[in-house]
Amino acid sequence: MTYRLTQAMLANCSPVVAPGGDVARAYCPFHHSDHQRSLKVNLASGRFICFACGVWGSMPGKQRDRGSVQEHAARRSRLNPVAPPEPQPVSPRVAELYESYRKALGGSPAEDYLVARGIPLHVARRFQLGYCAPGRWAHRRRDLGLGRVTFPETNPAGDLLNIYGRAIGDVARELRHHHLPGSKGLINGGLLGKWTRYFSQEPLFVCEGGFDLLSLAAADYVRAVALIGVTGMRWNWFENVQEIIVAFDNDENEIGQTKARELAREAERRGKKVTVLPPEAYSGYKDANEAWVHGALDLSEFEQGKEK
Repeated sequence: MTYRLTQAMLANCSPVVAPGGDVARAYCPFHHSDHQRSLKVNLASGRFICFACGVWGSMPGKQRDRGSVQEHAARRSRLNPVAPPEPQPVSPRVAELYESYRKALGGSPAEDYLVARGIPLHVARRFQLGYCAPGRWAHRRRDLGLGRVTFPETNPAGDLLNIYGRAIGDVARELRHHHLPGSKGLINGGLLGKWTRYFSQEPLFVCEGGFDLLSLAAADYVRAVALIGVTGMRWNWFENVQEIIVAFDNDENEIGQTKARELAREAERRGKKVTVLPPEAYSGYKDANEAWVHGALDLSEFEQGKEK
């Protein structure tokens, strides 16, 4: 469905015109954004698109020119992207290093950190978490003397594709999260390789981060994968999954919920049944882990996704 944007609507959305005068960025009047100027408008052709909610269309009275045709082609490319090449497993040296992280978990500062976030050791071990001591991070220039809880990122075959390390303790946001260079995988991605055989009629939770996945697992909802952030869906990995429950953050700035709706639209376009976990499931907390820590994670309406 295409949309129409009038000059009056644009004027009410605090537009900012880029140098050169051909393009404006504005708040989106269609999903009522007032946090970021996600609407891009070509002032010459009248074509516009919102990079947050996906709405696109044209302004009345504008002529479709070559530039607008090119924008239309670019939009089609974004909606129907070519599948990226399959990422390759890490080298044997990195795989061996990760095994050392996994073995170091018990009795480490990472175990204490996990317990403080409501995650028992047996749940962490089920998902192959580890502990990287200061000075042992695989990317030495990004070690920064921080101990990290480590998560393996895998593909549906269970191959280790990357390592995600979450710094322990209260550290600056820009230092808190780190991946090794290269493609990302999924936390618990190997579950997808077993999906047809074991869980074809079950819903799959798709989480925004590893601690949300661990919180669901601690509540016996183990059929879940985590993206590490709100991007990185390789839809060809999910072709056997028929039902998805999107469990993204309940952010104050609504980024998590906006991305959840985007992912839901993409899943529905692929013929999947989708439910976005409502904010009420978090009982006012920002994500599944925070709600779990406070004993307020409410998944009672999703009993079918619970481990029997």
